[in-house]
Amino acid sequence: MGSLECWSYVSTRACADPVRTVILCAPDEYAGSARGVATFARESGWMDEVEADGGVIVAPVVPQGWAHAPADLAREAYRQACRQLVAPARMSIPGRAGGLWAWEPLISLVGYQEGAVHVGGVMVAHPAFAASYVLVDGSPSDLSCGDEPSDHWFVAHPSNACHALNREVPVAAWLMGSACDEALVAHLRAAGGPSWSLRMSPELAGVDPTLAAQAMREFVCHVIRWKNGPDGELAWHQSRQEFYLGDRFDHRVVELGYTSYHYALHLPDGMTRDEAQGLPLVISIHGRGEPSHLFADKNGWEALADETRAFMVAVPDSPYNVWLADRDSEVLERLIDDVADAYGCDRTRVYATGFSNGGAYTCQQATTRPWLFAAVSPWNAPSKEAITGSGMGDYFYHPSFAAGDYELPFWICTGDSDDKGVTDRTADLADVLPPNGATAESERVWDESNRYTSERGYREGMRISSRVFCNAQGSPRVGLTVARDMPHGAIADEARAAWEFMSRFCRPVGSKKVEEV
Repeated sequence: MGSLECWSYVSTRACADPVRTVILCAPDEYAGSARGVATFARESGWMDEVEADGGVIVAPVVPQGWAHAPADLAREAYRQACRQLVAPARMSIPGRAGGLWAWEPLISLVGYQEGAVHVGGVMVAHPAFAASYVLVDGSPSDLSCGDEPSDHWFVAHPSNACHALNREVPVAAWLMGSACDEALVAHLRAAGGPSWSLRMSPELAGVDPTLAAQAMREFVCHVIRWKNGPDGELAWHQSRQEFYLGDRFDHRVVELGYTSYHYALHLPDGMTRDEAQGLPLVISIHGRGEPSHLFADKNGWEALADETRAFMVAVPDSPYNVWLADRDSEVLERLIDDVADAYGCDRTRVYATGFSNGGAYTCQQATTRPWLFAAVSPWNAPSKEAITGSGMGDYFYHPSFAAGDYELPFWICTGDSDDKGVTDRTADLADVLPPNGATAESERVWDESNRYTSERGYREGMRISSRVFCNAQGSPRVGLTVARDMPHGAIADEARAAWEFMSRFCRPVGSKKVEEV
């Protein structure tokens, strides 16, 4: 692999889903050659576990031993994997030229003995790099890097409000055997991570495949570091199997031509189908490469539905994890019909919201079929040129919308440090203000001083601010919301703000105008 020698293994199950990258640091006795690290991957059980998980192993080769390995070796190994690993049978996400998507929120570092010492050093000096760390029979002796400023893996130049020391960044770690060092445990606990984020098993030691099985199935495969700030946020997520077999969602399918589209429907916690009759429907649309079992919890809509008990949520899946305007043109209408027939949702209060590629698809479908929706909220969408130049559609906003007579309120969200979306969406106003009877001169500001306060339920309200544009009657009809220190990610407060805005509106059946509820 490139300038850094690595041995890699790609699961035969890897496909268009984002893959978990396990960076495996073998003991010195194995780590000196590619043959050695390959042998260790098999003997330790990690190859079997990664195969079952549909992920990849990247195992660095260090001929001089881990004591002489550079501190940034793991990050360079990950970067090379992103550039070079190819999906089996090239079943990757369309637009990625057959390459695997080794997603940043799903990195795990695993080390044994001398390799565990190196992994522990990375964990102390670069805590935000990985979602999870597993150390077996080895721990770092020097914790002084914990007092250095975080390098903020997800945001290169955050605001002053986000400065943190490495020891203040929570990590998810499972310490095994002699890795259960008292000083290291105290260091990790001081960061104040979730209760599940630190495990200690001094009885688990050695190169035993059952150890890898426990680590992967009970811990690694459930940990994600959401890309929602400079150092991300640790979270526990469902496996694909738990998502599909659990009772949090009703899993349904709609057909379009010869293609089946799965979607997951969530009712407020504890609410029966009869009790949910007449609730509004929020359709939460994933971005490119984010299947519903990973995406469902990302933007906070499910939790907000449970809290407010005010709406139901549908999370649709696209073929190969990408939304294409032409191929998927009628899917949302089919989905709405199915939810209305099965659950009796309020057809006058249907709202669409999407992230990234899903945000662009939201704009495409909403401006093509505005009669389906009462309001919409696209998040972190790429540029118009990126969509039209990549085969995802011939337009971003339908050409007839801006000059048309269909009202459709828009709540547009983005992040100020988003390297994949557009951070300033002021240009979108030319498309969305006219049909809503709003003007640039009607701008108001909603921020933590007047709207996004803790009293109103906002946990990170200081990070979001909105420019809101009103119609001639003073009714807010378009919003541009920016989240501070936000990479290509999202926080739950954005969903709360979007719901407060969208839920104001309904569209009477057959009407080109919306009404305020």
